[in-house]
Amino acid sequence: MHLTTVQDPTRVDATASDSLLMAIDRGNSGTKIAVSVNGIPLSPFKIPSVIRSVDTDGVIEVSGKHYVCGDAAIGMTQGTVSTPLRTGDKVAGLSIVIAQAIQKISETRPLSSDIEMRLTVSSPFSSDALVTQIKSEIMTLCTGFTVNGKTYRATVSSVSTAFEGAVLLESERKFNGLIDIGFGTILAAYRGASSKVAIAPVMGGDLGGCNLVLNGLLNDPSFLAAVKKSGASAPPSAERLSSRLSEGVTTLRGIDLKPLLKTHLKVLKTRIEDAAVSVKTELRLSTEDYDLIPKIALVGGGAALMRMLLSQDQIDSWSKKNSIELIDQPDFQTAMAMHQIAHMGGSL
Repeated sequence: MHLTTVQDPTRVDATASDSLLMAIDRGNSGTKIAVSVNGIPLSPFKIPSVIRSVDTDGVIEVSGKHYVCGDAAIGMTQGTVSTPLRTGDKVAGLSIVIAQAIQKISETRPLSSDIEMRLTVSSPFSSDALVTQIKSEIMTLCTGFTVNGKTYRATVSSVSTAFEGAVLLESERKFNGLIDIGFGTILAAYRGASSKVAIAPVMGGDLGGCNLVLNGLLNDPSFLAAVKKSGASAPPSAERLSSRLSEGVTTLRGIDLKPLLKTHLKVLKTRIEDAAVSVKTELRLSTEDYDLIPKIALVGGGAALMRMLLSQDQIDSWSKKNSIELIDQPDFQTAMAMHQIAHMGGSL
């Protein structure tokens, strides 16, 4: 890993490398990216988390290996497919994720072949050992990688990590609690009297997130009947369904998914309510301020799914009852918070 000082982004000579500050929140269905190029922030975006290693003709080539991502990868039968949920590892394949992000950025603005990068990555674990693991994983990008036939080389000047959704409490002081709903997990955190962010225990938090809703749908007789009527040979996989919903698609083969999904929201809402009780309990135990009002941010892909399925009045009524605020762009909040802190020169 080459450790260099990021050069002045105001340079205009044709040979200058581009400087990227990239924050990555890698989910099981979609990975959220917040990035600035030469100091100019871009709109946050998603890239699919499904990666398939193929023998040849991959859109992405890293260390001589070819990869296809997203729906194209889901629909193929050759090669080996991986997602963070399947492997249980959000670091493995991170170099491919970064290459995907470069592909997405290059679709809207040209990038130089040489890229200088500062990187921050969310994780349910945060330690020096994890940073070392990430550096080892992305080392291959330093020797060159190819996206859509163009070769890039990345020089990485810094790598840092943050505890997933909890990082929002570092940048949004109006909140003193947080619940992060991922595809397969629910995490919670709070800021106590010392202003230190800590983890709130969530019973069974590792046993399901918004996948509880998707699994309910995939076993729903009404949905299965609609799939059969549509002429499909089989219902969609959980990966494809999650990927499409992550893109904001709510109609599949003419089937309106919203009312069907809404039927299965109850179990997820109950899990969130239990997490909110845990956060409020920890807040009460950690401070002598008995007038402290809990303000819990709800973020993550599951939160985005709720915003997609519920009316604003339904969200407001439920949120007020549980001291929760379902904020705008909930699926991008972790990446945006990490990027903001890093952009301001803060330590994650």
